[in-house]
Amino acid sequence: MTMKAAVWYGGKDIRIEDVPKPKIRNDEVLVKVKVAGICGSELHAYEGVSQRRTPPLVMGHEFAGEVAEIGKDVKNLKLGERIAVDPLKRCGVCTPCVRGQGNVCRNVKLFGLHTSGAFAEYVAVPALNCYVLPDHVTYEEGAMTEPLSVALRAVNNTDVKLGDTVVVIGAGIIGLSILQAAKAAGAGRLVATDVVDYRLDFAKSLGADITINSMTEDAVSRIMELTNGSGADVVFEAVGLEATVQQGLNMLAIGGKLTVVGMMSKTMTLNVLSIVPRELQVKGSYVYTSDDFRRGFNYIVNRKIDMKPLITNVLPLEKTREGFELMHEKKGKTLKIMLKP
Repeated sequence: MTMKAAVWYGGKDIRIEDVPKPKIRNDEVLVKVKVAGICGSELHAYEGVSQRRTPPLVMGHEFAGEVAEIGKDVKNLKLGERIAVDPLKRCGVCTPCVRGQGNVCRNVKLFGLHTSGAFAEYVAVPALNCYVLPDHVTYEEGAMTEPLSVALRAVNNTDVKLGDTVVVIGAGIIGLSILQAAKAAGAGRLVATDVVDYRLDFAKSLGADITINSMTEDAVSRIMELTNGSGADVVFEAVGLEATVQQGLNMLAIGGKLTVVGMMSKTMTLNVLSIVPRELQVKGSYVYTSDDFRRGFNYIVNRKIDMKPLITNVLPLEKTREGFELMHEKKGKTLKIMLKP
């Protein structure tokens, strides 16, 4: 048995091909993919910026679908149920997993990175990674649980206090999701910075009190002006470049907190003397635990955070390459592109 899939062969070479239909294990279900989002990290692979993925590969880790087949040991799901999928397969027995840090599991496998992903008609997934969608939640919203979970991990791991001045550097999908999560966590004043007005307009519509285009004004000076020279309490960096990480450090108040979520640059040279004498707290935040995913799912199901406005394009699977090109050519003019097998 075969199925259609978008196979990435490296660079901008993506082909729609017939590939073997997955076979499920006893603890898995076969998911008929209804929608899958293109992640920024996948765009970076397409552009040759990131070397984390090895072709040939079926990418895709932000997805939702319908249960099409059930393994004999699966008791929590039924045929035909609509589900969102946590795409991280954690071992559950390594030291980080036992400590509740499954996001940095030593044996972690991510669909579309370590194993074949969801830019296909079907994918086999562990039943424990599936979350049943209520009737009022669309497949598209279900697929957006994944990027929201990245944001929730960053915010929950940063100790945002009620009334804090919070800056989000980078108003892409993750930055905009962090913005909404920080608002829900009680941020007193939310500031978004980016270099594209289109994205800043989105940030404003999603709750940013102030937006700054760092191409046309000095973001650090503006933050200092807004805080009477004190600086921001918390900064989330959602770009991953040396310049924006250093910018985040420079706009922090004494004792402020910087959480780096972006992963564009592998190495950086930072001014340590801007960190130590001011007792800044600098940490990284990577993907999410199963608990973060559950919380993100609940936020969407209970309408506490609306991810629908971030979906700007929906294309058939056959136009996967066109979707990547649209993101590549019109950066700042698209946010989340969804593919429908």
